[in-house]
Amino acid sequence: MPLSLRQADPEDASAVARIIREVSAGVADFLLHRVSLAVSVNRLLATLVMEPGNPFSYENALLLEHDGRLAGLLLAYPWDRHGYPDILQKLVAHKRLEMLDGMLRMADAQSLYINTLWVDEALRGTGTAGDLLECAMLMAQDMNLPRISLHVWDDNARAMRFYLRHGFTVTRHYDVPRYRQLQHDGGFSHMTLVLAPETAPRQPAGRP
Repeated sequence: MPLSLRQADPEDASAVARIIREVSAGVADFLLHRVSLAVSVNRLLATLVMEPGNPFSYENALLLEHDGRLAGLLLAYPWDRHGYPDILQKLVAHKRLEMLDGMLRMADAQSLYINTLWVDEALRGTGTAGDLLECAMLMAQDMNLPRISLHVWDDNARAMRFYLRHGFTVTRHYDVPRYRQLQHDGGFSHMTLVLAPETAPRQPAGRP
């Protein structure tokens, strides 16, 4: 099964935005619904993806392709880049941002934060998601970061099993009030993977 991995570019913005919206399970709609009557949620997200210097930027996205079609997405970046893009602070009601503050702003210090890990439905169960997670581990190593962090909705059983199976642990839980635009219920968890010594960052050699 020929798969190829490449860095995203601005021309991928629409496709990446569509996946981010899908994986967000209603979060994108919850935040951006009615922000602009003239611009759709997908268009607003695509604008973020096209712009450098924010967490959703194409700069932070790796695309997996299969026979010329998008088959996977890894959107990840260092912990200190995780936070509200300027457009969200300007356009989204502060109360809505506060409700999801843990997801939108919190990441473990000295970690690679995985914002989105997505695999096309046809490839689920084939180990492809694990391959993308391995890419994230290599990214963390290259950036000299000793851990990976992310958030998962508590009732997303499949994602929970996947990350627990790969060594992640739940380090904090956030309650979220039920809201019709959010597809999950019961809140979400912050999860952390401490990299094994063979994949942890290399330390500079000491002086003799």
